[in-house]
Amino acid sequence: MSDLRDRIASLLALARHPNTPQPEAETALAMASKLMQKHGLTDSDISSARDSSHEAEISVHHERISGKYRVRRTQILQTIARLHSCANYRDLDDNNECIVVLYGREADIFATRTLFAAVDALAARVIPKGDRAWRVAWLKGFQRGIEDALATSKKEFISETPGADLVLADRFARADHEMRTHGPALTGGYTYVDTSSGAYTSGRNTGRSFNTGSRSFTSGIRGELS
Repeated sequence: MSDLRDRIASLLALARHPNTPQPEAETALAMASKLMQKHGLTDSDISSARDSSHEAEISVHHERISGKYRVRRTQILQTIARLHSCANYRDLDDNNECIVVLYGREADIFATRTLFAAVDALAARVIPKGDRAWRVAWLKGFQRGIEDALATSKKEFISETPGADLVLADRFARADHEMRTHGPALTGGYTYVDTSSGAYTSGRNTGRSFNTGSRSFTSGIRGELS
């Protein structure tokens, strides 16, 4: 029964998420309603099951990033985290280190940190020579390229694993809820990026070549699909 409740909770989370397209939200809500009627479950049944599993599953990790271009590298980490169902924010810097606070399942945090280590090593190895402005622009493009590559891998994984989109959406919703409940008040910001520069284009092309397959998205999915 717990698997069924988790399945319904995932459908409801997808339906209520502000970024879910309206047709998809309506379909998810209809499926959840049908399952609840069939098994005689109420909103309180689903909420209680979700609350108990929520506390058990979400962990918090502080990742410290030091060295050159640490602010830009921090943003790359945050991009990877979001794609792996981890809510996050940049905390106050400490002793010339940038700190990113990650909220998510242990497996998702581990995947995020492992991929970032690989991406960070790749960037350090292949970043071209140039002045600071040129290299910052390259890293901005590299971040976008990594995002493109991982988003493609995630899309392929979801297409090959029916129901995985609901599980991943619910994972992020739980992590985001935990962060906004227990973390500080957060405000957004905007950074201008000149996407027409040669440095940005070079970095983006390099980032797009990063290949992870879909392995980093698979952890625990089978057990969470009803």
